Amino acid sequence: MKHLAIILDGNRTWARKQGRPEFMGHTQGAKNIQTIVKAVIKHNIEVLSMYVLSTENLKNRSDSELKHLFSLFEKLIDYKNLFQENNIKLQISGDLSALPDSVQKSMNNLLEQTSQHTGLILNLCMNYGGRDEIIRAIHKIQDTDSVTEESFTQLLDSGNLPDIDLVIRTSGHQRVSNFLLWKLAYAEMYFPKVHWPAFSEKDLQAAIDYFKSTKRKFGK
Repeated sequence: MKHLAIILDGNRTWARKQGRPEFMGHTQGAKNIQTIVKAVIKHNIEVLSMYVLSTENLKNRSDSELKHLFSLFEKLIDYKNLFQENNIKLQISGDLSALPDSVQKSMNNLLEQTSQHTGLILNLCMNYGGRDEIIRAIHKIQDTDSVTEESFTQLLDSGNLPDIDLVIRTSGHQRVSNFLLWKLAYAEMYFPKVHWPAFSEKDLQAAIDYFKSTKRKFGK
């Protein structure tokens, strides 16, 4: 497997079931990113994409919830040891320009600090929507007559990444929610009922075992 993608669903539900404020679900979910990133590295996976904030989230979530999420994004710079010690390269898919300046600064600093790393590519999808990514790519086209599937792919935020092999959506909901639509064309899908803050290395192994048991045909 080259490219694993995860939709981090169920943060608020997990918090409610724990009798905690909903924002604590996001806090615990952010901590779990570190745990799962380290576990993914053990499996020699080249790319891990994580859906951390959708374009729809940005429009529809409350100001207080977004403020908390933004504070968590700003703290990613505090994870620099995780990136340095594991040779992780950060990539961002999505439109950062719509996010607060403080978030943009933290993300850009971490992008710069990890730009020469050659290990796992951690692609954080932030203010990201699959349709939005495609529309923004279309705006870059200068000569429509020369467009090919390959040339169009390179215009995407995720254009340098291989196609997704496996998508995991935690919390049991069986939908893709506008996530990396171009890249998941032939992806296998896995929907564990466990909520993201509780998603463990054992759960990751179960997903990978499922992937290994599938026979991929790619239209053959």
